[in-house]
Formats: sequence, structure tokens, C-alpha cells
Amino acid sequence: MKHKNNADAARHISTTQLHTLALDRGQLKLTWMMDWYKQDVLFHVKNPFAHGRYRTFAIGFSGRGQLSRTDLCVFSFSHGLYQQVHDSYTSRNFSRLFVDTLQHCEVMRVDENSVAFRRKFDTCDPQDIPFHAGTMYVVWWRSAEVLDLSRNWTVLPNVDERNHGVHPVQLLRADTIRVPEHPSELKQLDVRLQHVAVPAEETTYWCKIQRLEPWLTEAKHHIVQFEPLVDAHGAGLVHHMEVFQCTTDEHVDIPVYDGNCSDMPAVGRLCSKVMALWAMGAGTFTYPPQAGLPIGGPNFNPYIRLEVHFNNPHLEAGRNDSSGMRLSLVSKLRRHDAAIMELGLEYTDKMAIPPGQVAFPLSGYCIAECTGIALPPTGIEVFGSQLHTHLRGVRVLTRHFRGARELPNLNTDDFFSHHYQEIRQLRYKPRVLPGDALVTTCYYDTRGYVNATLGGFSISDEMCVNYIHYYPATELELCKSAISEKSLLNYFTYMREVENQTSVVPGGARSENYKSIHWTRTRADELLDVYLTEPISMQCNRSDGTRFEGFHWEDAPITPFKLPTGSRASAKSGKTCHPLTLSWFKPLVEGRCDRYGECIYADSKVKE
Repeated sequence: MKHKNNADAARHISTTQLHTLALDRGQLKLTWMMDWYKQDVLFHVKNPFAHGRYRTFAIGFSGRGQLSRTDLCVFSFSHGLYQQVHDSYTSRNFSRLFVDTLQHCEVMRVDENSVAFRRKFDTCDPQDIPFHAGTMYVVWWRSAEVLDLSRNWTVLPNVDERNHGVHPVQLLRADTIRVPEHPSELKQLDVRLQHVAVPAEETTYWCKIQRLEPWLTEAKHHIVQFEPLVDAHGAGLVHHMEVFQCTTDEHVDIPVYDGNCSDMPAVGRLCSKVMALWAMGAGTFTYPPQAGLPIGGPNFNPYIRLEVHFNNPHLEAGRNDSSGMRLSLVSKLRRHDAAIMELGLEYTDKMAIPPGQVAFPLSGYCIAECTGIALPPTGIEVFGSQLHTHLRGVRVLTRHFRGARELPNLNTDDFFSHHYQEIRQLRYKPRVLPGDALVTTCYYDTRGYVNATLGGFSISDEMCVNYIHYYPATELELCKSAISEKSLLNYFTYMREVENQTSVVPGGARSENYKSIHWTRTRADELLDVYLTEPISMQCNRSDGTRFEGFHWEDAPITPFKLPTGSRASAKSGKTCHPLTLSWFKPLVEGRCDRYGECIYADSKVKE
């Protein structure tokens, strides 16, 4: 009877609830699903023992992809006669494996072809990594040995590169969305480069403007899915890509173009409304069945622009690239037009990050006055989000305020990696109403740098962006900010006259002023105070770059908010444990935390 019940339960599991990750290039595959009611995850690993070639298989989780202090479930199996499982963790130097005092790897099945187990989102065990909706890292390895854990520890076996791996993953994710239309109803539009010779320069933005095919100019369609086409020849060089709509009258003729964006005709700047985007680590993005992004039709300008950011730090020459995007379209329109909006900071050197910082925060504002003017009375529903920084970003979140009340975050990634910038479907789909405020904060690690890092377009500069996908579409394309010119002038004047930084020239080049400051902990704190309190320049913009009328956007007030200073001490003591509470907040540890107690590299494990 029990087997029948299990079979009935399996038939009720939708494939949209199952998520998969290839752990190697062969048959080793991880599948998982969430039980949101019970707050646990069910895992299944296919072919962990490679048909008997290996006797031990370990899989677990790491805070930022490091092998030290990794949380592991270790399975041993031998010819069906012997099997065991241990909830374990590795030492700081990844040389030893320790058996956890509390065991939370709940085995469902172990055989020669598979392993199935479950684990709670948060076990309240300080040796276990809590599961969360941000970036996590799956760590696995396998060995031909059966480990001797009779003393509750052992030396880790040596494994070659074919038998271990580390993979970034969003573990607690929304159900997968399938395109409901029949394949015969889908049309495809490829927007891609053609054998572009990538310049031997660190940063290149390459633009291609092309005219839509006639069938798209005749009738409006909806984009229901887009996916990257990353050319193998340019692999490793393509940092991100965007496809833009040309937002001008349909009769305006825009010249086709294929070249460096810096040399593009000025009229090409009219093509700036985001239609599709990709960054390193992202995959295919699918719209929910009630919405699609509009393209084509009689009132649609028939030109679109592809922009590809090449990052070529080694200045390689002779590399060609044909990367781009594939758009899947339907002619039967869905209920809502969707759109994409940029939140965060302007791409400008008005913002800077001092060197030697563990977790320096920069915040970009979408203030209440902007949403009050630009959003419809019923607001918008946000269903997708892509967080974006360059090399130094380590944590990104967008907070949501309605008056003095803070609502759940739009998106949070406490372990953000610029190598893994998925467009994430949101399980919690917030509704943003007119008068709401959104604050996007990025934290940066600049230890090891000697100069200030500036905001800008280069990979050596920094960005702080949240691209949100929402419906119904509005004219609001950009809701971003930077410190106001007046505030920055006052800051540089203070640095020269009070801090005696004589190389600073108030009113001079911002980038040179930032770089000329002799940075100390006190001066870094002073700059942060300026960013947290001084008025801003608010970009409440339509897709053509014009600002909405009805408010004075220069020297606008910031949205007041507090940087968090919480602690998970209660969870460590075992008295209470809150599901999904991250280990981000720690007591101050010199050299690892900022002045707010943010300790980005200290994970929750208390281990050897």
C-alpha cells in the first residue's frame, strides 16, 4: 500500500516543480524540488557511483564556492551489501572531513544508480548551511575508497578534476515556466553578430542595428521567451548582451550599423528601450502565460539594436564572435504587455568605492515621487529580476518601501557572483504601487586595490543594477539615481579644505578627484555618510531618455532607510531558529566586517 501511495504522489508532481543541474559532462545529474509547506528540499542524484566504479559520493553546499568548511552529505555504497551516509563538513584547509554531531541528511534511497535524500531549508545546526533564494554553490566529489569515519573524522581522499566540481545554483527557486503554445505557433527571430573581429582592448561595446523582417512590421507580436546564442569562438569574452527597441516614430529611417558603439551614428541612441538581455551565468528566460513583451506592428519602428559587451582583459587578437539573442514570438497576443525597467545607479563616475573595503554599499533610488507620477493607479506586478554588477560586487538587494513601512524585498542575493547573473523568476511577485519607493543596494569588496573604483561602463569600473520584468508595461524605462552635482561639489570642497587633500579640485574632473584622495578608514566612512544622507540626481526616465514632468529631479531627497545590523546569535545558541534566516549578520570581526557588522565572507559554520 505504501508503494502505491508513493506512486500516486509521484504522478501529482508537476515537471515545473523539478529543477536539474548537470554535475559533469557525463551522466551525473542532480534533480531537486522544494516542499514549501514542510520547508525542506528533496534531492535525487543520478549515477553517483558510475555503475560501481566508485564507492563514496559526497554532495553538499558552500557559502561562496570555497572548498573549505563545506557542508556535505557523504554516501558510501558497495555491491548492495554495504551502505552508509554521514552529515559531514570539511576543515578550513580542506584536508579533513568531520562527522557532524547532528545528522540532517535524511536518506530516502541509496542504490548503485542513484541517491535520494532530503534536508530542511534551515536545520538550526550551526554546522549546516541554511538554504536560501540567492546564489548557492553545489560541491560534489567521489572516490573509489570507502572512508573510515569510525573516529568521526578522516583525511579527505585525493580526487582528480574529473571527479569533483563546484557549481553555482539558485536552490530555492520558483517553479519553471513552460511556453504553453504549440511549437508550430512559435516564430523565432535571431539577432546576432556575424564574425566580428573582437578588438584587442579590455572593454568594447559592439552595436548592430538591423531592420525587422516584413512579417513583423505588419502585425504586433509578443516575445514569450528569449535565450542567448553565445558563440563558442567568443566564449569567455562576451560579458553581457542587450537587445533594444528603437523608440521613435515608425516612419523614422535609422541606418543599419555594425561596429563599435562609440562610432555609432547619433540616431542609433534612439534604440534604447530594453527588449532582451543576458549576462554571464544566465540562461533562457520565459514569460508567464499572462504576459509577453510587445514587438512589431504598424506603430513599431522597424529597427532594433543588439549591443554586446566584450571583456578582453588579456588583449587577445584574432578572436571572432557571432553571439547574439534568439527571441521566440507568438502572433496571438497575451493579456498583458510586459516591459523591463532598470533600477539602481546611473553608469557614472559620480559614484566611487574607496580601496580596501570589505563590503562598501552603494545605493540607487527609485523614489516615491517617480513611481507616483509614472505608474498606473493599480501599479505593476514584478515577476522577474536580474541583478548586475561588475567584478567587485558581492551582495545585491532591492528593498521595497510603502511610506514608512518596509515590504518584502523585490530580490536579494547575499552571495552574488558576477559569473552567475541569472534572470530569476520571482516566486513572490510584488506589486509596486504609485508612491512606493525602491532602493537597490550593492556591496563591493575592494580589498587589494590601491585606487578608488569608479562607476562606469568598463569592466574595471562598477555598476549596480536590477533589471526588473513586470506588467502591465509603462513608459517608465529607467528609475535610477546618483549623488547630485551640488552634493558632490560640497564633498570635494570639504575634502580639500577640511581634510587637506590638496590635489582635489572642486568642480574639476570627478574621476581624478576620487583617485587623488589618500583613503583612510575615516575618509571612507565620511564618503559613505555623504552617499547615505545627501540629495540625489534622479533619473525618472522614459525610454527615449526624457524625464517625466511634474517634479524637480535634481537635488531630490533620498528615500530614508537603515542599513541592517542584525545578528543570528539566537540561532547559534539553539534557543530559536527562523527559517531562511541567513548568516550574513555577524558580530564585528576586525578585518572581515565593515562598520555595520556586515561580514560577507564569514559563513554560518562553526567548525574546526
